[in-house]
Amino acid sequence: MRRILIIKPSSMGDIIHGLLVAEAIHAQLPDVSIDWVVRREFAPLVDAARVVDRSLIFERDGGLKSFLRLIREIRETRYDVVLDMQGLARSGLLTFFAKSARKIGRSDAREGAGFFYREKTALSLPGQPMHAVKILSGFLDVLGLKPDLSQAIRFHPTTSKVDLPPVREGQRRVVVFPESRRAEKNWSGYERLTREFLDAPGIGQVLWCGHVAYAPKRAISDPGFINLTAKTGIDDLPGILETADCVVSNDSGPMHLAAAQKRPLVALFGPTSPERFGPYPVQTSIQRIIAPEGGDLTKIDVSEVRRAVAEVLEAVEAS
Repeated sequence: MRRILIIKPSSMGDIIHGLLVAEAIHAQLPDVSIDWVVRREFAPLVDAARVVDRSLIFERDGGLKSFLRLIREIRETRYDVVLDMQGLARSGLLTFFAKSARKIGRSDAREGAGFFYREKTALSLPGQPMHAVKILSGFLDVLGLKPDLSQAIRFHPTTSKVDLPPVREGQRRVVVFPESRRAEKNWSGYERLTREFLDAPGIGQVLWCGHVAYAPKRAISDPGFINLTAKTGIDDLPGILETADCVVSNDSGPMHLAAAQKRPLVALFGPTSPERFGPYPVQTSIQRIIAPEGGDLTKIDVSEVRRAVAEVLEAVEAS
C-alpha cells in the first residue's frame, strides 16, 4: 500500500481524531503517502501535520464549479485506498469519483453516502457509547492494521508569529481556551480562575487562546496574563500547546489537540458526553475531566478547576 486518500473536511476535533488514525497507519506503513481532503479553514493544521503529504481543499460554499474542480484534482492520482471518515453525501461522492479499487467508509454514514463504498467499518454495539476515535479506528481494522492509537500527533516545526515572553524559573504556564463554537459548551468561570491563578504561587503566566476575541469583563493588569484570543492561527496552536505546563479548556477542537499532543489537561464538559468526546489518548495521570451531573456547567466551581489543575501539575512533577 503506497498511496492513501483520507476525506475528512471538518470539524477541527474530528480532523484531530482522523490524524490520530493517520499516525497509526503511518507507524505501521512508514512508506505510505497520505493525501487529505479538508476545508480551507482547517488546512493549515492538516498541512502542519507530519503524517500528511498533501492537502486538497474542499470549499464548503464554493458551489458546483469548485466541487467539480476538487473531483478533477482527486482523479489526477490513483490511490490504493480511499478512507471516507466524514460519511456524508458530498464526501461519499468524492469517494465514488476517486480512482481506487478500495473505497472504505463508515458504517454509520448518512445522507446516502454508504452507497458509494465498497467496504465499511464494523458497526458499533447498540446502546453502548463509543468514543469518536474508537469509531474511526474501525478503518484500521478494515485495513488489517493494529488499532493502536497511542501515538501523539507530530507536527512540523514552524515559525510561529506568536512571540511568548518566557516564564520565570520555577513558575508554570497555564494555557486556557475560554470559548467553544457552541455557547452551551462554554464555562463562565475563566476570568475568576485566571485571577486566582495569578494570585497564587507557582503559576507565573496564564495565556488565553481562541479563534474569537474574548476579553475579561474587568481588565486584568497582571503582566502574567497574556490574551491571544483572535491573534493566532490554527497552525500556531501546536507550538503554543507544546509550551503549556497545563491546558484548561471546554470541549473544543483545541482541547482535542492538546490531548492528541499528550499535554497535561483539564477538560470541562457540559452537554456533551466525555465518554463519546473526551480527551484521547486517555492519560489518566495527567488528565482530569470535570463533567457535572446533568451537563450543567454552572455547577462547576472555580475551586474545583483549580484543584484539578494542581493535581495534574503534581502528577507531571512526579512523573
